[in-house]
Amino acid sequence: MTCRRLRHDLEGRGQGRGFTLLEVMISITLISILVVIIAGAMRLANRSVERGERRSEELERFKVSFLVMDAQIQSAIPLVRADDEAGRLFFEGSGDTVKFASNYSLTGGYRGYVTVTYRVRPNGEGRNSLYIEENTIGLENTREMRLLDGLDEIRFEYFRKENDADDTTGEWVETWTDELLFPRRIRVHVARAGQKIQLTVPVRARKAAS
Repeated sequence: MTCRRLRHDLEGRGQGRGFTLLEVMISITLISILVVIIAGAMRLANRSVERGERRSEELERFKVSFLVMDAQIQSAIPLVRADDEAGRLFFEGSGDTVKFASNYSLTGGYRGYVTVTYRVRPNGEGRNSLYIEENTIGLENTREMRLLDGLDEIRFEYFRKENDADDTTGEWVETWTDELLFPRRIRVHVARAGQKIQLTVPVRARKAAS
């Protein structure tokens, strides 16, 4: 009687230390679910970091591009066209293109004079890109690069005013047609991803240079 009871107690203790097949399957299932959840969270975190980095790069590119445009437009020169007795100025402006002379270069800084052209082009994906083209005056060394990409809209406007008299009103025009007058300000309208940005840059030069 005593031996049977002892054997029964030992078997009970052995069974208490083990796991049933059901318990093992439940444990494996829970671990698998936890692994899937952790992996998904890591993927989401990586994607968020990548989106944040791309957003940061885009904002930095916008900032640098606007600084370049601000410097070049403020340094625009009302240069008289070569051998032009009428005194027509070297300036062209429309909604998608602006061309002028400046003493600030994207690549060379404040060294020499360059002709600058900003041109809007479709990027083939239903959006627009802004390109800049520079050429050192007196040399044939045209350089072109893309400033901005993926824009819903980008266009230029020009502020026209006859003189500095306080009682003289000015007006914003989308196309510059006055070849004897230089714009007082140039405005850049940019729309991207539902956001609209407006940059208004004064043109410091007044007197025509030959």
